Amino acid sequence: MATNLNVTELDFAQIKENLKSFLKQQSQFNDYDFDGAGMNVLLDVLAYNTHYNAINAHYSLNEAFLDSAQIRGNVVTRAKLLGYIPRSTLAARATVTVTLTPPTGTLPESVTLPRGAKLTTTVGGISFTYVVLNNLSAKEVDGVYTFSNVEIAEGELRTLRYRVDNDVIAQKFQLSHKDVDTSTLRVRVQENELSTSFDIYSKFESLKNVDSTTKTYYLQENSSGFYEVYFGDGVTGFKPINNNIVTLDYLATKGDESNGASTFEFSGTLGGFSSVINTTTVNNSAGGAEQETIESVRFNAPLTFATQNRAVTSDDYAAIIKQNFTNISSISTWGGEDNDPPDFGKAYIAVKPISADKLTASEKTTITDTILKGKNVVSITPEIVDAEFTNLELDVFVKFNPSLTDRTEADLSSVVRDTIADYSFNNLNRFDGVFRHSELLAFIDNSDPSVTSSNVRPRMFQNITTLAGGVNNDFELTFAEPFFQSGDSTKFILSSTAFKLNIDPTQDHFLGDIPITGTNQRQIIVYKIIEGQNITVINNAGILDVDNGKITLNNFATPAAAAIKITVVPDSLDIAPVRNQLIQIDNTFVDITVAVDTIATSGVSGGIKYSTNSRIK
Repeated sequence: MATNLNVTELDFAQIKENLKSFLKQQSQFNDYDFDGAGMNVLLDVLAYNTHYNAINAHYSLNEAFLDSAQIRGNVVTRAKLLGYIPRSTLAARATVTVTLTPPTGTLPESVTLPRGAKLTTTVGGISFTYVVLNNLSAKEVDGVYTFSNVEIAEGELRTLRYRVDNDVIAQKFQLSHKDVDTSTLRVRVQENELSTSFDIYSKFESLKNVDSTTKTYYLQENSSGFYEVYFGDGVTGFKPINNNIVTLDYLATKGDESNGASTFEFSGTLGGFSSVINTTTVNNSAGGAEQETIESVRFNAPLTFATQNRAVTSDDYAAIIKQNFTNISSISTWGGEDNDPPDFGKAYIAVKPISADKLTASEKTTITDTILKGKNVVSITPEIVDAEFTNLELDVFVKFNPSLTDRTEADLSSVVRDTIADYSFNNLNRFDGVFRHSELLAFIDNSDPSVTSSNVRPRMFQNITTLAGGVNNDFELTFAEPFFQSGDSTKFILSSTAFKLNIDPTQDHFLGDIPITGTNQRQIIVYKIIEGQNITVINNAGILDVDNGKITLNNFATPAAAAIKITVVPDSLDIAPVRNQLIQIDNTFVDITVAVDTIATSGVSGGIKYSTNSRIK
């Protein structure tokens, strides 16, 4: 009986072999030499044809699903079914203050800084152009016109004009640049090309309150990777009249290439003047990003669909913000009921930007008033808070076997330091970054084959800067972990660097703490050291809350602004952030001690010289 063909093979050689096996089962080819005959060529053709068809069928089926599609156009199409529009290229943005100081004489009451006004900068030896996105006006004050906190964006403003042709079914208007920042897109419709009036259309966000008269436009990425605009059908959104003129204004940008620009020079004239214009940078440029990648679309589309363009849960807030705002290194969201103290009716958002420790005021406003507006529950107010940093200093002790390496102790110390820096970069400095003691030890132990053991002693610290002039300083510090306390209540839990006190400006002072009877809180004191003795100067400088990892400082004043480093020991060797807390290792305060493992080199006898290190410094 003839053998059935195996139709599941994709390999060319195996397909050909299957065809030969099938033919050999036929009586006509019992003794046929397939390899030495012309039939071999025909089998090659059949196998190739089968191979091509099989591969195409597999590819076609893969491209039908969001999870497996590889061609961007197909990924975008599948995401569109979920109501997801891939994020465009985003322009780097900066904030500057522009001042115009014209020569004395008759001056206008006000001067306009127009949309499209250009500023230039250089990053890495490459020149970039930034533009003003909105018309701004400033009045003359003492002969000076000041434009404060002007937001500028990198790129060139482009304008396209199309004529509406209702004979074209589902007419779409394509933006001619792939590197367009769609957040800058303005859509205007004129009655005709001679008309001086126009209607401004808003981007479609939801079906709520959209009817046949609503002036809205729709945006999508087409299969060629270009964004295109289209309008309503007269039922869901207003349908422009035939021969209307559609004007599209947008910014074509180079994305992230100019991130970090810090100095800007005004280009051109302002109010008819050119040589009397000064520009001061308020915030360096940031937020530039390339067009959303295929993998990002594949990941974010289902998440955004789950939110239904509504910010209800804390995860919804994070998903919506990440889709529309790129200057994010890490984000944390939580409800007011989970805040400390509880604050019902609020949704808290903490964002760690890519190139800074906190968002600018304008970036916070963009998130709350633009990105989240109309999406959050009416009764819930979103509030953006800054990240709070818990810095770690480390005492690191490493034992090694010198017979297993050519590296010196100094070389090993450098290797370990680099390992710790890599661990901090890859695992910490984000809202879900947990300092795992054993994990760090494993990295150190694997940093070099000669390392036999390691020990790490972490401490937490935060920095404060006092106000000058005899003002009582008030600070509230929250750490990511409760504090360790020994059995000896007389020992300080808190320590600090030296600072001057307003009441005694010639003497170094320090912070310490003493127990409060009947509680697990401690009173913070200010003391000085005289002949080796601690002399308390202020006995009520704040409260140290051991269990909750909080420090409240007050009732002390410094004659000048003083930077004070406040250090505590965590109760656990693992340190986990909560809410808006971030953990980072400060490499400046990483102290590494490398020593020979005497037992590894000398056996049992080496135990006499083997040294260990205490848990607490």
